[in-house]
Amino acid sequence: MPAVLRAHWRIAIDLALYATLVTLYVLSGTVISVPLAVAQLVPLVWRRRAPGTVLAVISVATAAHSLLGMGRAVGYLPVSLAVYGAATQRSPAVRWGVCGAATVLVTVAGAIRRGPVEGGLLAAVALTVTWLAGVERGEHLRERASIAGLRLERRLAEQAAATARSRERLARRLHDSLAHTMTVMLVQGEALRATARLAPADEHRLDTVLRAGRDALAEVRLALAEEAQRDTAATLAERLDALRDAGLTVPPALPEDLGVLPAGLHDVAFRLVGEVATNALRHDGPGARLDAAVDRDGDRWTVRLSSRRPPAVGAIGSAAGGGYGLRSLEADVLAAGGTLRYGPRDGGWQVVATFEHRPHPDDGPVFPA
Repeated sequence: MPAVLRAHWRIAIDLALYATLVTLYVLSGTVISVPLAVAQLVPLVWRRRAPGTVLAVISVATAAHSLLGMGRAVGYLPVSLAVYGAATQRSPAVRWGVCGAATVLVTVAGAIRRGPVEGGLLAAVALTVTWLAGVERGEHLRERASIAGLRLERRLAEQAAATARSRERLARRLHDSLAHTMTVMLVQGEALRATARLAPADEHRLDTVLRAGRDALAEVRLALAEEAQRDTAATLAERLDALRDAGLTVPPALPEDLGVLPAGLHDVAFRLVGEVATNALRHDGPGARLDAAVDRDGDRWTVRLSSRRPPAVGAIGSAAGGGYGLRSLEADVLAAGGTLRYGPRDGGWQVVATFEHRPHPDDGPVFPA
């Protein structure tokens, strides 16, 4: 179902739900206190945006209403809906802490007013069943999100590999064609200069042509080499665009120093950014944020990447030991003379790569500074 239709369908369901609850409250005589009834019903509007806060408000209002004499089972519907919504959340504090506290509060209030069986047991059973159903629903949603992340990661890898193969084929064809043509021209020109008697002016013109041909062939090879380097950056940009579309928050521009890393390091750094970005979306879900920083201290380069999960959201999947992608990149970083550290930090994940690089005359920036 398209996102627009899904949003309108959700609004229609919510309106029908609110109308039904209000009608049941009015017709069943559930309302003992109008302010408490309003406190039970109105917060449901925000149950998807702030499930923990909404559940806390509704549970307190339900307990107070119950102590005043609310005896209809309809009065427990709002808190049941709030418990179900909060139980689907990733945050353990909301899923277990707030839901558990709300269940105990409403159960105790019901037991005080109507006795341990008709009041306490009824509320405990109803809310516990709803609570567990919400937890199961949340696990199902997180499993689907994890599978979607894996599919996205595989699709991005396939797209990157296909792009690289296509460009490599084009580069080989271009190089072979131009090299063949220029070689024929140079050989024929050299043969002409060696066998023909040319006037000094004509010989000068021929030397100019030969020199231009050699320079052109060298420039073609240099351009192809630079294009191979830029391919890594282009692939990373495409990958980040796809991750943004899937819900990852990435700064519009990565640090400039990331593009001017010394030759031999930029490829590893770009792969590292792509892997961490993919992991951020895969493990923390839509709304996760990726930040990148590059620091230089003499011959030492430090690439620091950190991901933060959305507020009040727990991790979708565990990555405490680092996945296969990070372990593979760790080997590449070590091969490049660096070290790689990663682990959870400040409600998210941090990856730090440090390189000790000794300048070489052939080294140069990937992009102009």
